[in-house]
Amino acid sequence: MAVGLSKYKNVILYGYSDELYTLTGAAKEKRIKFYNLGRRLPKGDSLLASAIRPYLLFFPLLKAIATSRYDIVHIQGHCYLFFLFVPLIKLKRKPIYWTMHDVDFRPTNTGIRGKLESLQVKLLCQNGWLASKVNAVIVHGSKLKDKLISRGLSASKVFVIPHFDYRYLLPLSSESDFNNSYSEYVLLFGKIKPYKGVEVLLDASRMVRKRVGKNFKVMIAGKGRLSYLNTLVRNDDLEYIHLRNGYIPDTEIPELFRRAKFLVLPYVEASQSGVVSLAYTFSKPVIVSNVGSVAEYVDHGVTGLIFEAGNAKQLADYIEDLVESNNRCIEMGKNAYNKMNREMSLDMCCAYLNELYNGSLI
Repeated sequence: MAVGLSKYKNVILYGYSDELYTLTGAAKEKRIKFYNLGRRLPKGDSLLASAIRPYLLFFPLLKAIATSRYDIVHIQGHCYLFFLFVPLIKLKRKPIYWTMHDVDFRPTNTGIRGKLESLQVKLLCQNGWLASKVNAVIVHGSKLKDKLISRGLSASKVFVIPHFDYRYLLPLSSESDFNNSYSEYVLLFGKIKPYKGVEVLLDASRMVRKRVGKNFKVMIAGKGRLSYLNTLVRNDDLEYIHLRNGYIPDTEIPELFRRAKFLVLPYVEASQSGVVSLAYTFSKPVIVSNVGSVAEYVDHGVTGLIFEAGNAKQLADYIEDLVESNNRCIEMGKNAYNKMNREMSLDMCCAYLNELYNGSLI
């Protein structure tokens, strides 16, 4: 986003990764100044690291807000303790914009860890209060806007912008490689969380395996708790389902997607998902459940297929259809890439954001 906005404004970017700063092309832009907050933070996802990470962010952010010269503040996602800075920003008469990726927070873990995650977000992010104080809230879907309005937020304050493309990853491999003639597996990609519907995909995959046979393969790639995955995956599943449990560096995403036939997003709950934009970037169709705003960016039968959340039988039918229809899969992948260029591009989204910043949309 910083790269897209730098066409219109100078950008001070506070992020967590030197690698992403370089990979996205932001490091080449003279109008972007980057500060890596990640160097100050503890690594890992232990309870201790999760507990102290928000407080280690407080003072560098306070210094930035108090001493930097800026016209606009734009925060992304659940920004811990940011609500404490709102009075200072308002005192400086600077507008605040907030991209709310998840209208409802969904924890990474189950049980007590999941409850502690939810409590931490509720106490340290103050979502409802913060939404009422910012100048505008950006969400990635019309259903998400409707949900915020139903909770009392003014419709004139909520704006819908698609989750834009990941085109910066394409130079890491030949763009012409991303077609389904090289496909090896069905891909579920992203952090493995309870709401992602892994069990629905597993149930559907077992049905497809019986129908299609040994040529059917599934890749589940992303970081998740091994104890959680072990409760879902059976030993016989591992004959055709490969688990790549761990963080996937951006540099490895192109090869992972090149080898995928299509992606499945079997979520049982969700606000939206950047995985749709990511799949479209690599000309891959998607099969998604009809939860949240995920399906808003899928043209059924054109760029992907939409199934009823939790319906493993319907998902199995759609998976079998695409697995056995290679030409259709390739055509849908081309449609997906074209839709991304036409409706979800970084340039288009940032041009809209710039209009929002300039006050022409409020």
